[in-house]
Amino acid sequence: MVMSPRAAAIVLLVAACSLAVALGDGGGATLFSYSVGTTTGPENWGKLSPSYKACGQGKQQSPIDIVTKTVVPNPNLDTLARTYDAANGTLINDGHDISLGFEGKVGTITVNGKVYNFEKLHWHSPSDHTINGQRFPLELHLVHKSADGAVAVIGILYKIGAPDSFYYQLKRQLGEMAGDKCNFAEEESHVEAGVMHLRSLQKRTGSYFRYMGSLTVPPCTENVVWSVLGKVRQISQEQLQLLRAPLPGSDARPTQPLNGRTVQFYNPPNSTVSFNM
Repeated sequence: MVMSPRAAAIVLLVAACSLAVALGDGGGATLFSYSVGTTTGPENWGKLSPSYKACGQGKQQSPIDIVTKTVVPNPNLDTLARTYDAANGTLINDGHDISLGFEGKVGTITVNGKVYNFEKLHWHSPSDHTINGQRFPLELHLVHKSADGAVAVIGILYKIGAPDSFYYQLKRQLGEMAGDKCNFAEEESHVEAGVMHLRSLQKRTGSYFRYMGSLTVPPCTENVVWSVLGKVRQISQEQLQLLRAPLPGSDARPTQPLNGRTVQFYNPPNSTVSFNM
């Protein structure tokens, strides 16, 4: 039997969704949402599963509102120097967030003397973190993990403006992902991104805010080292819409109490800071 191009496209689409169940770690996971006021919303994450307990009981949760007038300068923090190699990537939409994972070793950062390998990146729109109460259109998280399983995340905030060169590489793939019609209660959507050039993500970091927090999605695991950059980058409205289109709505967790934590600030000479300090 000869299959029409339209039928072949449908089969490929279903296969992509089915394959995600086998390869992804989200299939069959406890459902949660970002809809405040619902039974699966952020205020109820800690009740949805015993493994999500930290979401409701943890004392070092993320994201937070960073108040610049109360941060503590620390010139002895790490420079976050990093070199990321080009690598094959796969876009994953689990129905909550979009991430980009990589094959093999991509690069490292050193935080407090510990080496962390760059594992993946993902986005939240609007931003998870706020600065002086201001939420931004987009936040990018660069997720690094050490050999003993510790996690360090670099957060990059974006405002609407000029296009960002990094996202030109994902225009076609994000368009394809927006057309996937997976059952996200059981499946994920996977789209091969090809070789990704990551040079623009390793620009000189300069200033950043540092604090101890958690993952911003269930299971909300704590002891995550956060470094939120002090310079806001730009992204075009079109690029932002491409990132948002595959998702059903916003995917930002409300900010969490500091509970006595200190936010440190690293500001080396000649750094650009986008906020009043």
